[in-house]
Amino acid sequence: MKKIEKSRNLLLTTTALSALVLGSCTMAPKYETPKAPVPFEAAQNANKKKIALVSWQEYFQSPDLQRVIQLALDHNRDLKTAALNIEVAEGTYGVSRSNLLPTITGTAAETRQGVPSGFASFTPKRQYRANVGFTSYEVDLFGRLRSLKQSAWQDYLSTQTAAEITKISVIAQTANAYTQYLLDRQLLENSQKTVQAQQKRYDFVKTRYENGIDSQATLLNSEALLETAKTNVETYKKLLAQDKTALMALTGVFYESSVPQDSTINDIKINEDLLDFVPSSNLLLRPDIKQAEHNLKSANANIGAARAAFFPSITLTGTYGYGSRNLDSLWDNRSWTFTPQINLPLFSGGRNIANLDIANARKNLQIVAYEKAIQTAFKEAADALTERKSVVNQVDSYNKILAARQKSLNISDAQHQAGSISGLDIVDSEISFYAAQQSQLAAKKDLIVNLITLYKVMGGGSEVAEQSSKK
Repeated sequence: MKKIEKSRNLLLTTTALSALVLGSCTMAPKYETPKAPVPFEAAQNANKKKIALVSWQEYFQSPDLQRVIQLALDHNRDLKTAALNIEVAEGTYGVSRSNLLPTITGTAAETRQGVPSGFASFTPKRQYRANVGFTSYEVDLFGRLRSLKQSAWQDYLSTQTAAEITKISVIAQTANAYTQYLLDRQLLENSQKTVQAQQKRYDFVKTRYENGIDSQATLLNSEALLETAKTNVETYKKLLAQDKTALMALTGVFYESSVPQDSTINDIKINEDLLDFVPSSNLLLRPDIKQAEHNLKSANANIGAARAAFFPSITLTGTYGYGSRNLDSLWDNRSWTFTPQINLPLFSGGRNIANLDIANARKNLQIVAYEKAIQTAFKEAADALTERKSVVNQVDSYNKILAARQKSLNISDAQHQAGSISGLDIVDSEISFYAAQQSQLAAKKDLIVNLITLYKVMGGGSEVAEQSSKK
């Protein structure tokens, strides 16, 4: 009896050591990051803080805008969905990791049965059992389970980066919606002032027409300009209502005090100095590129699982426990079983080869997706930086135009006070000023939108949450 138990212990020990030594290896190909398919350049200032490490609070410095963005991060349903997807991926990885360990169960049972009197002497009416055992535990000799675990881990990381993509997108969408709301509110005010000015102009022209100074065509043209200004007011009223609804939907908070109350587009403060660099290898920190690489690593690990299917697999089943006819003597009668089983893949009709081909093809697909993500990032960043130069110049020009119109209006007002020009002339200067102001506001909004886009396409803040989670 002692020899049998000694042999059993030796077999268990040998099997466990084999699993530890051989199971630490996988048959997955060595992972190599694909070469970037674009001409990356070094950053202009190597000591400059990477935009991926810049939090949105550092970049968007307006307190009211920060308040609205925080509302979106707290209540947006897309972010809640992304967080739940992370939980699902984490659970899936936990299941995959648990496959590397045996599932040990303990059972206790009582069996009662009625038997004919002729069998009563050798068939017990009651039996008691208490066992601890594991069933179909696969010894991961060729790394199949470890490859699947690695694949699940990369899928989990991919889901995390997908959540970061969603977060950055929500921040950008909220900032854009906030900016659009402020712009349309100011344009509505501007249009209402323009209506008042056009009404005064129409009244002047009508008086001149009645006195035979202006023609009917001039009067009709003035009336058309007045009605056009009125339609612009209605248009901006509609847009402003839609802007408010869009902003509330993004923040997930549907009450009036959640939208901006007194802020104007000129109150939006963005730290532009953080963008003082050209597209470079920093783009590889974008979460969509990191997600594509995690997907590639997952596909690479799946090749290891497909390769392992060509080799034998070993499963172990065993129990150790006690059994007796009487409950009092249960712990006096030990029993155990140990059943190793080896499965040899002799013929599968080409299934294993096909699965390996599929795994290789999926990896190649992920390589293409990774390269495309880099190309997209490079193009978006280059386009946004080029646009920035243009909109900065436009804002500068419109500021000068507005200043000139303001100066012209002041001169006209002084001339009118001196009686050297008519009231119609000063109204025309006033209308020109409102038109210039409208163009300047639109250009200012384009610049802000460009700065928001740059923060997004550069992967702004993508590593802030990651560092926080590591701490």
